[in-house]
Amino acid sequence: MDNSTDKIDLEGVRQYASGLKNFYVGIVRFKLQALRKYWYILLLGIVLGAAWGWNIHRKAQPLYMGTASFTYTELHKKIYGEMIDKLRTLCLSHSYQALASQLIIQPEVAQKIADIEAVNIDGSPLSDDITQGKLPFYIRVKLTDRLVSEQLLVNLEQYMNDNHQAKVIIKNNSKSMREKIAFFDHQLKKLDSLKNAYRFYMANQGNNPNTTFNTFNPINLYTESEKYFNTKSDLESALENYKVVKILDGFVMADYPYMPSLMGLLLKYTGLGFIIAAVISLLLFGFKKL
Repeated sequence: MDNSTDKIDLEGVRQYASGLKNFYVGIVRFKLQALRKYWYILLLGIVLGAAWGWNIHRKAQPLYMGTASFTYTELHKKIYGEMIDKLRTLCLSHSYQALASQLIIQPEVAQKIADIEAVNIDGSPLSDDITQGKLPFYIRVKLTDRLVSEQLLVNLEQYMNDNHQAKVIIKNNSKSMREKIAFFDHQLKKLDSLKNAYRFYMANQGNNPNTTFNTFNPINLYTESEKYFNTKSDLESALENYKVVKILDGFVMADYPYMPSLMGLLLKYTGLGFIIAAVISLLLFGFKKL
């Protein structure tokens, strides 16, 4: 009983495999017949694809590519990524007047920006990054003129610092720093008065026989004065250059531009033309068989 069942199952498997083989052979024969019948469509697809690739290469502009890095202290990196995405949309849509307005540059300069994007340290779009770490981020550009990069770098930094939220933070923090500077300035004036009084006392101590022995140690006075002076100087320097986004490393542009390979474009679009022509041939052959 078991042996007969095994034989029946084995025969069923053989029949299934044979049917599957015939099915795939039939598909291959169908495709070959269609391609053989409509060979001229395939040839036309190849020719048009090659012409398409050549035309793209002919119109392609030489591009200088560069990457700059930025650090930030306030807000979230995603906000800056979204700001750069807006610039990229204007750039790719050739809205150079609007792009120039956003970056405060001349329209002639904006026209030389072929592409711009912001990425995180992993190379992913910055606008998709919702992590909390304040790691540096990068802005990549493609330019038709490498000399534009220096001006663009400064204007990009200014653009991100002109964000409404960033400007409010800069205003509030700057006010706080000015108040601290005023406080330390007041403290320094008081310490200067004490130092002047001490010097006057020491200068006249020898001329007065009734003076008592001086136990005052002026070292702490001068140490505290120096500490206040250094803190005030640091605050003044920070206030002068205060920004929520700062350039970490500027664009380094290659001496020679990048151009897409003609051979690569020909292979890519010739293959695409062949595939489209093959699909059309199969559809026409199938409809005629119905």
